[in-house]
Amino acid sequence: MLSMLVHTFQNRGVFTMTKLMPASVFVSTIRFKTLYDMHLRGGPPARRPQPKSPISGHPQMRGVVLKVLIKKPKKPNSANRKCVLVRLTNGKETVAWIPGEGHNLQEHSQVLVEGGRKPDLIGVKIRVIRGKLDCAPDSPYTVPNLLSICRIAASPVLVHLIINGHFSYTLSLFTVAATTDILDGYIARRFPTQRSTFGSIIDPVADKILVASMFLSLTYCQMIPALLTIVVIARDVCLITTGLYLRLSTMRSFDQSLGSVFHFSTQTVKITPTILSKFALVTATLIKPIGNYDLQTTLNILR
Repeated sequence: MLSMLVHTFQNRGVFTMTKLMPASVFVSTIRFKTLYDMHLRGGPPARRPQPKSPISGHPQMRGVVLKVLIKKPKKPNSANRKCVLVRLTNGKETVAWIPGEGHNLQEHSQVLVEGGRKPDLIGVKIRVIRGKLDCAPDSPYTVPNLLSICRIAASPVLVHLIINGHFSYTLSLFTVAATTDILDGYIARRFPTQRSTFGSIIDPVADKILVASMFLSLTYCQMIPALLTIVVIARDVCLITTGLYLRLSTMRSFDQSLGSVFHFSTQTVKITPTILSKFALVTATLIKPIGNYDLQTTLNILR
């Protein structure tokens, strides 16, 4: 049809064509680089393709939480918003905001997301509509938890050995206990299925019980100054008190209830004190009656 119209206009002298172009040339889309090029050729410019949403083509999509984020809205005097970095089933990663309350999401939680822009958060166009989707509760029966419980069970045995003067056996058992502390952390980091909320609580508790029992028993045998033991235990008490205070203040900033402060599946503050110096001091103290060396030099190094 288009070829017939061109032939008619040519016969009437409207324009002259030496060779009739195919009709496909006239209906093809032409992209113009400049406005002047568009003016010469005529026609609207081609629309720039919009960036596709990570869930384009799907109303909803499942994903796994990689990291919990805290974003500050652009509106002044607004409370911080809790967001999550989600890896979707199509392999893409996106940031999603959590509407409402009650979403105690953490790493490796399964969520269901859909499109929904949050005006206060720049660049966040996805929202979580269901948290902890089909997620089974954490199992406390893991290898790191077993190692932590063994560390707690070894504490009274170590106290008995120290009081009765069996320092060789004490040093061997304490070395094994310190090795389990390193091993359970490696297993929990290396294998995500071995992580649990109970493990995040029992691991530091086991360390505190082990170190406190060793310091108290060595102080009872007059091998460590009482003032040093008081300082170590008081430091641990201050860390626990500060952690509870920071957790209470951060949970209130998220408009959470007071009961959620003791819900340990929500992690807002993490304080990790070094325990290597304490292990080194206890080991050096146990070696003293075996190897007969000057302990004061070790204390000066660890000070």
